[in-house]
Amino acid sequence: MAKAAVKTTAEEHYQAVAASHRSDSKKTAKEFFVIDADRHVIEPPEALTKYLDEEFEKEAPKLVTDNQGSPRIMMEGRLYQKPRGYGGGRLEGCGDQRPRGESLPYEEAYKHSLTYRDEDMDMGGVDIGIWFPTMGLFIPDIINLELQYALARAYNDWMVNDFATNRRHIWCATIPLKPEWAVEEIKRCHKLGATAVWMRPNVMNNVHYWEESWDQVWKTMTDLGMALLFHEATGTYNATYSTDYKYDKYWLAHVVSHPCEMATGMCGLIGYGVLERHPTLQVLFCEAGATWVPYFLFRMDEHVAGRPRSETAELTIDPSEYFRRQCTICSFEPAEALLQETVQWFSGRNMGLTSDYPHWDSSGVSGVEMYIELYPDMEEWQRERFFSRNVIDALNLQP
Repeated sequence: MAKAAVKTTAEEHYQAVAASHRSDSKKTAKEFFVIDADRHVIEPPEALTKYLDEEFEKEAPKLVTDNQGSPRIMMEGRLYQKPRGYGGGRLEGCGDQRPRGESLPYEEAYKHSLTYRDEDMDMGGVDIGIWFPTMGLFIPDIINLELQYALARAYNDWMVNDFATNRRHIWCATIPLKPEWAVEEIKRCHKLGATAVWMRPNVMNNVHYWEESWDQVWKTMTDLGMALLFHEATGTYNATYSTDYKYDKYWLAHVVSHPCEMATGMCGLIGYGVLERHPTLQVLFCEAGATWVPYFLFRMDEHVAGRPRSETAELTIDPSEYFRRQCTICSFEPAEALLQETVQWFSGRNMGLTSDYPHWDSSGVSGVEMYIELYPDMEEWQRERFFSRNVIDALNLQP
């Protein structure tokens, strides 16, 4: 007679994930299992071209030098990041990535990213890194959807074949903005080993991803157990209604874009009933801070309570309850005002750690140590949930 399967407790599951992914070579925070939910690849030029279909060879992205002497990528005749004007991106272009807090030229930066990714994680006390694009963040800005789809496929193939080559590196699938094609690419990337899907929270190329035409995408993801990770970036041309287009000073555009665009994405998913229709879809919000979330959830709850029921008919519970059930906000600024109060507001849940490594505004390789030093009175169970367990749950990570 066959033995009945032994049911694993949540604690046993967390321990098993930690045991299978823990680094034995970490230099700091050895007592903790740490997942960094937002680390960035600094891609070499061939990341978008090495696996690109031959039919798109003439339209392939090209590495160029702008008139300021900065390296940039040219796609569809435009420079990325957008160098100037309203909603411009980083003034220094792609040439100031900062592994270990140092300023490196582009070529040195992408070589460092490939060569020292494990060493830098060990230096920072990180066991698992969830990797986002840098240059690839602009694929959703491509107007030609066939080219956009081809670049997404090429980038995903580069990630799995050339970058995320061991269990410490979790990669997120890049998808095109046509739902039918997105479904196919998600299925393909799941077979290749992608754990999650990333998207920008902006309205890119007039695509409103909270509309019901996108339900096929969310259903595919939930069927496969894949989470959605949101990540913003400045310096686009086709991000409709973006907040950063109010300013032609980069630092102001950057201050506003990340938390405000993320708030619009959160409100859209909840307010239009995406999380109601897909109650197992998990969503993570990365590199946008954390303390704006309680206020917007309060404001949404207040409006649901105060407005006619006909306006909020899609919702069966309060917006804040959807968030607590399905969302995780990932903090990347250890010194953020009211951060510990936000952890407490969420009862230790719904929050995870990110570093944004190695970008200029990241907590770099010292982020984990800073969270330990700045919040010495955080309870051990809260720290464990913040450092890894909330993200394990959200991403459905397995041993």
